[in-house]
Amino acid sequence: MAQMNPFCVKAILCDFDGVLVDSEPIRFRAAAAALGEIGVPLTWEGFARSWLGRTDEAGLRDLLGERFEAEGGRGIERRNAIYEGRLEEVPGAPDALRFVQRVPEGIRLAVVTGSRRFEVETILWGLAMSEHFKTLVTAEDYTQAKPAPEPFLAAARRLDLSPVSCLVIEDSPAGVAAALAGGMPVVAVDRRPGTGGLDQATWRVTSLDALTVTAKGEVVVKE
Repeated sequence: MAQMNPFCVKAILCDFDGVLVDSEPIRFRAAAAALGEIGVPLTWEGFARSWLGRTDEAGLRDLLGERFEAEGGRGIERRNAIYEGRLEEVPGAPDALRFVQRVPEGIRLAVVTGSRRFEVETILWGLAMSEHFKTLVTAEDYTQAKPAPEPFLAAARRLDLSPVSCLVIEDSPAGVAAALAGGMPVVAVDRRPGTGGLDQATWRVTSLDALTVTAKGEVVVKE
């Protein structure tokens, strides 16, 4: 059985970490190592709740609270250094690689992420995926991180499209909330069953193999 949306989309705005690439385990280990150096333990649950799908600054502000002003900069610097040393280890998500290959010509693709541009460009280049994306909106391109809608609205403006004509693909609660706040339909990819906060998405899938966008921009989700 398939569900179709009642309107047509002209672009697909993809989150990066956890959607296009399986970077989150490596990002978590880099973050845990960096915070460990300042005596702050980090669990996967805490990472998923505060940092997943968000910028480093937004995530660390939640995790460190009042300590952020004194220690946040050092934490971000160390996390970045550790992660940059492991970028070549980040694999593409197999279903995402298949998905971008079958997106029809005329439907534009963009990356909208809380990661830094250097990280995104380096990983995409290594995976030979750069040519698929018309624009990248990264942490340097906005001031209000997800769950604020600013990152997705910035992408829509760059593509000269209305928000409703942009389909978002996300895997985090913050990303789903940001897309909905921006007036965009959103597909939540739940690759880790049990992740909370995804129920509000327009559609929910466990693999992008279940998602198709036709040449007319119709969104087809197979159940």
